[in-house]
Amino acid sequence: MSQQIKAPNSRGGSGFIWVIVAILAIAAVVIGLFVWKQSTKNTIAEDMPQQEANFTVSANDGAVTLASDKVKKDAPTVEIFSDFSCPHCADLVEADHEDVHKAVTDGDVKVVYRFLNILDQKPGGSSTRGGAVAYAIAKTGNAKAFWNMHDKMFMDQPEVARTWNWEELGKAAEAYDVDPALVEKIKKGEVQDEALPVFEGNAKILTDRGAQVSTPQVFANGKPYELKSDGGQKPLSWVPDLVWNKGGNNGEKK
Repeated sequence: MSQQIKAPNSRGGSGFIWVIVAILAIAAVVIGLFVWKQSTKNTIAEDMPQQEANFTVSANDGAVTLASDKVKKDAPTVEIFSDFSCPHCADLVEADHEDVHKAVTDGDVKVVYRFLNILDQKPGGSSTRGGAVAYAIAKTGNAKAFWNMHDKMFMDQPEVARTWNWEELGKAAEAYDVDPALVEKIKKGEVQDEALPVFEGNAKILTDRGAQVSTPQVFANGKPYELKSDGGQKPLSWVPDLVWNKGGNNGEKK
């Protein structure tokens, strides 16, 4: 005789119900894990640039210095005073960042960044956040993290430097091999206090040199350099003039 299939609500159908319950429970767990992963996914870090930096970075007395370990004896030292909220500073980074990367990597120049927060409209504004984060990362010696964070904050200035809060800047730092303890300090804004004397010191340096406290400003071996214009209001890269032209090669990259 053929065996009849029992209805779920007939005697013994409780096993069938428990199978359904188990399936639903497993589905709920899978969906929950997916939602949790999506909610904890760091999309900011995933979108950060990853350009390699074959040079060193150090931070001391308010100066962030980029230099190759094969820097040439006659290489000039170029200081750049900038503010992360300054649109002209962003234009300068747009113009010079590729040249700076090559010249520093090749040992043709030593670059010193000095950050200011003169454009902040309130304490802890975008100028302070950008400068504080960049300086804190530079102190770790992580050149790749500093270079990419610096470029991202300036080259995407309207979205990043001017609007990202401490939490978002900390998430951006997670894109690189940055100490988790420092990442947490960035997210909480705890890097700000250490940076305030840096801004004040850099402003004093300009005053002591008889210069106006404004950005961007460029100095080559301590002497002011007047940035050239593209014919409009945007600056040109200073690297050909101060680095490549000094060797008589008409501004061409070596």
